[in-house]
Amino acid sequence: MNKERKNIGLAMLLIFSSLLVCLDRIFWQSSPDILINDKVNIQQSLMQIYHASTLIGIDIFAITLGSLLQGSEDKSWSSAIKYWIYTIFVGTLGLLVLTLFSREFSIGDLYNMLFPFVRNTYGILSGIVLGMLTLPLFNKGVKKYENIIKLSLLLVIIAPTIFNKDIFGFANGTVFGYILVNLGFYGNYIRSKLSVKKVVTRIILLLLTNIIVVSLMPEFSKAIHNDLSTAGRFTNSASALLILLAFYIVLLVSKIKVNVKNGYVDFIIYTAWALLVISNNQTLLNKLIEYNRKTAQSVTRWILAKDIMADVNCNPF
Repeated sequence: MNKERKNIGLAMLLIFSSLLVCLDRIFWQSSPDILINDKVNIQQSLMQIYHASTLIGIDIFAITLGSLLQGSEDKSWSSAIKYWIYTIFVGTLGLLVLTLFSREFSIGDLYNMLFPFVRNTYGILSGIVLGMLTLPLFNKGVKKYENIIKLSLLLVIIAPTIFNKDIFGFANGTVFGYILVNLGFYGNYIRSKLSVKKVVTRIILLLLTNIIVVSLMPEFSKAIHNDLSTAGRFTNSASALLILLAFYIVLLVSKIKVNVKNGYVDFIIYTAWALLVISNNQTLLNKLIEYNRKTAQSVTRWILAKDIMADVNCNPF
């Protein structure tokens, strides 16, 4: 019997973050009416804050998974293979289900599901899997070169934020996923070195800083560029401020000593991973969004038809 136990708090955080990712992908990529607002006002600031609160989901997910996997370097290679096979299975199954509903099929979409790494279907998840493969090297290196690893991670995170360019091709790419999962490894490594008070203090400071910076950027953009071209400067998952906030949130939850059997946690992890497969697969996401739109239009037409028939019955002349 497997008696190993894992933190249930981190597992629940993983589910929560995966739901945030789904909300971010489906809502913001569906071109909601709220995006029509191009004025500098309270609504614009609140929109930026709301968007940032969903964007942090992918940061929390990858860092949390890294924290959960840390210490199991002896199983890292087998875990990477299992997660990759599971990714192909969920993606292919999702495509088949959505194809049945949408009645549209493309052989290119099938290739994306069956050969995700070659076709670059899942940038973030590919990076996380690569992180699993190099976990043994990380655990060996962090004991000898902790300061170098810490500075390297900080530089890679901060550089895109300073230069306002995606110089490492983050944008939900493989490098981004790899860096985030290694942050999770590192966070679990230093967990005992930071008190709860210090972690909570940093979370509060980073939370306030994110809210202030994100909400004021539309004003700065209008003042400097006379438009909203840089209003979302810090409203992105690769923002150093957002990543660091996610890092300390995961660190805080990891300190909660509520452990359960591995089997329960593994089930939660695979569920959260499946949500990430769907939400990070552009093919599946486009089909899902389009199906939602068609469904909404059909329902709307049905309601309007009912209203028209009711009016005709009530007023025949």
